[in-house]
Amino acid sequence: MGGARGTLAPGSLVEAGLARAGRAASERGVAVPPLRGKLLRPRTALAFVPPERRYRLTDRFWFGCLAVQMAHEASLHHDDVLDGGTKRRNSSSLLGARGAGAALLAGDLCLTGSYRVALMTRSEGFLTAFTEAVETTVRGEKMQGEVSARGCHADGYLEVVRAKSGALFGAAAGLAGWAGDGAAIRPARELRELGIEFGAFYQLVDDFLDYCPGDDTGKPKLQDFRNRVWTSVLGDRGPRWFDLTPEEALREFFRKGMNGTEHVPAAPSMAHEALEGLRARGSELAGRLLAAKAEPALVDLMRGWIRRCERAAAQGLARLPAPPVRANGSARPLPTSDRRPTDGPATRPAFTTITSIAARAQALGPRRGWGRYFARHSRSFSFAARLFAPEERRRVREIYAWCRFTDDLVDETSAPGVEQHRTLDAWAAICRAAYDGEATGIPLADVVMGDMAGRRIPFDLASEIIEGVRMDVEPRIYRTMDELRLYTHRVASVVGAWLTYSFGVRDRWVIERAHALGHAMQLTNIIRDVGEDLGRGRLYLPADRMAAHGVNRETFLEARARARNGRGVGAAYSGLLEELMGVADAAYADAYEGMPHLPASSQRAVAVAAQVYQGIHDQVRANGHDNLNLRAHTSLPAKVVLARRGYGRLRAGRRGRLEQHPAAPG
Repeated sequence: MGGARGTLAPGSLVEAGLARAGRAASERGVAVPPLRGKLLRPRTALAFVPPERRYRLTDRFWFGCLAVQMAHEASLHHDDVLDGGTKRRNSSSLLGARGAGAALLAGDLCLTGSYRVALMTRSEGFLTAFTEAVETTVRGEKMQGEVSARGCHADGYLEVVRAKSGALFGAAAGLAGWAGDGAAIRPARELRELGIEFGAFYQLVDDFLDYCPGDDTGKPKLQDFRNRVWTSVLGDRGPRWFDLTPEEALREFFRKGMNGTEHVPAAPSMAHEALEGLRARGSELAGRLLAAKAEPALVDLMRGWIRRCERAAAQGLARLPAPPVRANGSARPLPTSDRRPTDGPATRPAFTTITSIAARAQALGPRRGWGRYFARHSRSFSFAARLFAPEERRRVREIYAWCRFTDDLVDETSAPGVEQHRTLDAWAAICRAAYDGEATGIPLADVVMGDMAGRRIPFDLASEIIEGVRMDVEPRIYRTMDELRLYTHRVASVVGAWLTYSFGVRDRWVIERAHALGHAMQLTNIIRDVGEDLGRGRLYLPADRMAAHGVNRETFLEARARARNGRGVGAAYSGLLEELMGVADAAYADAYEGMPHLPASSQRAVAVAAQVYQGIHDQVRANGHDNLNLRAHTSLPAKVVLARRGYGRLRAGRRGRLEQHPAAPG
């Protein structure tokens, strides 16, 4: 697989460490192969090392990374022989170029060399774990052959991928605990289990993409199907699945059930069922990784894989020829004896969730009333929205209604986290279907997603917002501003990009300024709502900035009590808020640079919205920084003053554009 958004760790550091270890191993007579590909396992190892310790890692750590990568390279050569894989990484494999003998010899050299390199770590713990991982990988391949002969349940298949793909990731993840000279963020055994789960998830994604003709994984499609290898995407389908032709298999993989109604979409396809499983597993694993303080980009990479699967599934049957027909003109029937009925019990929970979403959406009333929903939930932005041209104002209200409804799926429920994840999964599937042109019977999805598709705005934006809302399902700690930035990007910056695209703007420089405005406005929301968020068990203030000002959870209680007694929140807490408002103010300044490059009909509304939001900072200060007992808001007269200020900044920006920037940078 390739192309997923995000990186696990600095690529140059990984490459330099492996190169140094490779030279040292070569000097000792080890046949070190060229290291190609994404080096995902060494990068995973580094992702479990705190950033401040990464540049102090010794050769012991890098020898461990090299051993894992060499064992992986060996498995690729051996897999190619087993599967007849003549192409890999978009070029001819060694099997395809020189035959099975050369591939087997190269694999054996990599594997025996990996053991010698593992010894160089001088870590008994790593050597034991590494040896077990290699043995488990081989055992996993054997297990897969056994389940393919009889079919399997998804839970049983998970044990296969934990072994065949997860084991080496586990050895890599635990490496910092065994040979990192104390650099690990958690005990090695705990990290190994997380690595195994991460590697298994990676394999499940790869299994899914094997059935997606529109995605380029660098190797032939349907390789598992042609080799009669059972994978979890097949659900409860048994060996008869492989009696289909490749074209029939793909068509059945993307085919939807036929039991839809006016208000309930048809039964999901195999592809959508598999996607639901990936989303649920990915969300649960992401929470565990963040709780363990792993590199946040590890989670971002997983989200990128899910988005890639969504894009591949969306293309669906577009690349397939028409179904084969008999001489009498009827389509060839597909074998059904081991296929679950589309209206069976397994699909009902999804329909129940969809029906619940439909009922909640129905409460919004007809389309013409969505503006009232907008005004009720965002007084500051709705005040500025009056300055949009009528058509733009309608579109902004509808996009906002969609965003607010998505947020409320989590904020306005006391359902368990697992149910909230299912609801978000169902909502994502509904929106994807609406974006693809299907009538879902839910006007909010059909209208907003239909407009999004019509304007050729990437569905990834809607998907990112849903994933941002998902981050609120379980309470989490944001350790740094960079970690918080991922959240603000998903729930706010992406909204700014969506609106900017809807105005007809595609310039990357302008979109980046829209991202800045979303970030700034979300930081303002966070600063304003600290007290309310604490009441819901949430805290968005970055832990490192809190620590720098001597603020902790006990401080909140003390500051709240002090403020109630008229003694103020204290200098430490005030200093923290001022720093965060300064970060937001800088982002607002960046955003104003881009406003003169928007269409003239939308410039004033965006400028006024930005200034009215930024004006909340003045009210926080006027309240003595007490956002624990009070909620800062701006009155209508204050909004009018702020609107004039925002319009003045816009005029100044227009003059600056004419004098210095006649065209937006490309």
